[in-house]
Amino acid sequence: MQGNENQFKTFSEKSKLLFTPGNDNETGRRTNFYDEDAGPQPQQKVSKGFHLDTRKMLIGVAIVIGIAFSWVGSTQFAQSSYSPDFNAPFFVSWFSTSWVLVVFPVYFLRALLRGKKITQFYRESERVFGSQGLHLSSLLKYVGPFCLLWVIANYSYVRALGVLRAADVSALFSSCNAFVYVFSLIWLQERLGIVQISAVALCIGGIVMMAYAEGFAGPNVVGVILSVTAAIGAALYKVWFKRIVGDATLGQVSLFLSCLSLLSTVLLWPLIVIFHYTRWEEFKWEDIPWKYLCGNAVLGMIFNFLINFGIAFTYPLFISLGTVLGIPINAVTDYLFRRAAFGSYKIVAAFSIVIGFLFMLLPKEFEKTLQETFCCRKRERILN
Repeated sequence: MQGNENQFKTFSEKSKLLFTPGNDNETGRRTNFYDEDAGPQPQQKVSKGFHLDTRKMLIGVAIVIGIAFSWVGSTQFAQSSYSPDFNAPFFVSWFSTSWVLVVFPVYFLRALLRGKKITQFYRESERVFGSQGLHLSSLLKYVGPFCLLWVIANYSYVRALGVLRAADVSALFSSCNAFVYVFSLIWLQERLGIVQISAVALCIGGIVMMAYAEGFAGPNVVGVILSVTAAIGAALYKVWFKRIVGDATLGQVSLFLSCLSLLSTVLLWPLIVIFHYTRWEEFKWEDIPWKYLCGNAVLGMIFNFLINFGIAFTYPLFISLGTVLGIPINAVTDYLFRRAAFGSYKIVAAFSIVIGFLFMLLPKEFEKTLQETFCCRKRERILN
C-alpha cells in the first residue's frame, strides 16, 4: 500500500524528519509529508519568494527552538521521575504515549477551521489503513506491529534515563539516523554511498567511545545498550513505516499516531498490573510523581506536534536540527541542575555522533560534487 505514488529518491530526503520516542515518531518519520490543505503552490516572483523564504526561515527557527526544548524538557522530566520510591519506566512511557491520542483531534479541528469537509477529510486520512479504511482488523494489522516497536523504543529510552544522564542518552539516541540508513539498504534498496557509510562509521565510533567513557564492564554500560536499543527501535519504526505505508499526508500520520496511542493505552495497561505484582515495577499510588509524569507527557506531546506539523510549514532540515540542539542543551541542564559534568570522552563521542547525524542530512548532489571534484583532480594529475 502506498499513500501516493512518489518514490523515495534519496536517503537525505527520507531522513529530514526525526522520530523520538516518548517520544520518534517519534514521532516523526522518514516519509515525505505534505499538507493536504495547502494545495499546489504557484511560482512566486523573486520579491515574494524572498519574503516567503524569510517567513519559512523564521518559522523554522521557532520550530527548531520548540523541538529542542520540548525534547530536553520531556527527557529531563522523565529522568526526574526516578526516586527510591518510584522506578517504573514502563508506566512512564505508557502514560506519556496515552497523551498522543489528542494529535488527530487537534489536526481535525484545524481542518474544520480551514473549511475542510469532514467526510472528505476523514476518508482521506483513513487511507493510511488501506483501501477498506479504519476498522478493527486494519487497526490491529497496521498499527499493532508499530505499537510494539514504539513501546520498545520508548521503554528503552526511559529506562536508560535511570542509568545514564540525559545528555548521554540523547547523544546515543541521535545515532538513530545511522541505523535508518542500514535498514534502508536492506528493505528500501537504498543506494550505497560513501558519505552515508562515513556517517554510520562516525555514529558507531561515537557509541563505542561513549561505552568506553562509561566503562565496558561497569553497570552504566547497560544504559548505553538501552539507548542504542531505543535508537534501533525508532529506526525500525521509521523504515518499516515507509515500506508498509509509503508517503503519507499529515492527516494520515495524525490519525495513525492517535490510533497507536489508543491501542497502547487500551491493550498494554494489564502489563502495568503484571509488572507491579511480579515486582518488576512495584510502586505505590501515593509515590507516583505526577508533576514529572505530566510534564514529560505534555512536552512529549508538544514535541510530536512540532515534529509532525512543523514539516508542513518550514524546511525539513530544521526539524532534524532541533534534535541535534537538544544534546548540548541537555548537557547544560545536567550540569546546572544535577551538577553532572560532560567529560572529555563523552564530548568527543557526542561530537562524533552529531557529525555522523549531519552527514546523513547531506543531499545526494553533495556526494556527486565530491566524486566529480575527486575524479577531476585525479585526471589532472594523470595528464600532468
